[in-house]
Amino acid sequence: MKKLLVIFLAIQFGCMPLFAQDMDADVRETIASLRKRIEQIEKEEKNALRKQVEDINSLLDNGVIGIAEANRLKLKAAEGRAQKIDERQAVLLETIAYLEKKKETQEVFDDVPIFLDIDAYFKENGSPTELEKTKERPLKVVASEPADLVLNKSELKSPTTLDLVFALGLNNTVKDGITWYDIEDENDYLFYSSRFLEFGFTAKTPLVKKNGLRLKYGLSLQFNELEPSGNRFFTEIAGQTVLEEFPSYLNRSSFVVSNLVLPVHLEFGPTKKRYNSNGSYYSARNKFKIGIGGYVGLNLDARQKLEYRSLHRRRWWYNAEVIDGYDINKQIYGVSAYIGVGAISLYGKYDLNTIFGNGISDEQFVSAGLRIDL
Repeated sequence: MKKLLVIFLAIQFGCMPLFAQDMDADVRETIASLRKRIEQIEKEEKNALRKQVEDINSLLDNGVIGIAEANRLKLKAAEGRAQKIDERQAVLLETIAYLEKKKETQEVFDDVPIFLDIDAYFKENGSPTELEKTKERPLKVVASEPADLVLNKSELKSPTTLDLVFALGLNNTVKDGITWYDIEDENDYLFYSSRFLEFGFTAKTPLVKKNGLRLKYGLSLQFNELEPSGNRFFTEIAGQTVLEEFPSYLNRSSFVVSNLVLPVHLEFGPTKKRYNSNGSYYSARNKFKIGIGGYVGLNLDARQKLEYRSLHRRRWWYNAEVIDGYDINKQIYGVSAYIGVGAISLYGKYDLNTIFGNGISDEQFVSAGLRIDL
């Protein structure tokens, strides 16, 4: 009997290390699971904070709140999420400390990493959508500068931009005594065959912080074309430039005045806040706009092209004749305006100078059409 008791005790004490090993393995698994849950809580709160920041930025971009209020809300959201991390992780940390019987474990989580310089972190590491697709990076607390200074630091001055300008449309003249019905009835010039063309480049410089007022200036070439009606052409009689009947049938009569001008416009219109790798700025791209201004310049050339047939030695010959040397005003100046959305606008211009220096009437160019800024 005594021999059997010794064998029983030997078996019991021999199995106890195995039970202890199983118990240690369960504790380690539990602690690992709790630590994993702590990391998940931190990620959940950070993702929730990103959504709050996006909502605050949306309110800022739409003008509902100012930048100071936006900064205050961002910091308040960051502090709130940090506190929530502490609260949700507290029970788990106590459980881990109890299982390990080591109070030092909690020190690892005392400094909870959370956003303070939220905008700077997003610019350095990418947008919230990109961060969710990549491995989470540790977030650092930025406390070396006041919050307003940190969040305003990356706002850029809206840059001066260059655009190519192309405009075309209908062209005609105005003078004392002429009415719209005279122009429409083609009393002097063919309505749809008289056109204008303009192309060049402009620079656009913001005059205020949010880019709602901009100065546009540049250099352009203007071509103003007139096609006289009634088989007529421009000629000089007694020192004056007038329209006269051509001695034979004209296939075409085209008079073109070419100018080099410096246009200047004040442009008004809303803007939207945009972001790049260097920070944020205000952009008027694809927004409604109105431009009011004018132009000054010099006349480069004025010539008339006549196309007609003539009978010579019993045969009809096609002739193309170019006449230049007209007494055109060399100083060009006028007013212009445009209204549109994005790159396309309705455009109009009006020359304040008369076309001819010695004309029998004081005619001035007036044009209307489309303008494209690329």
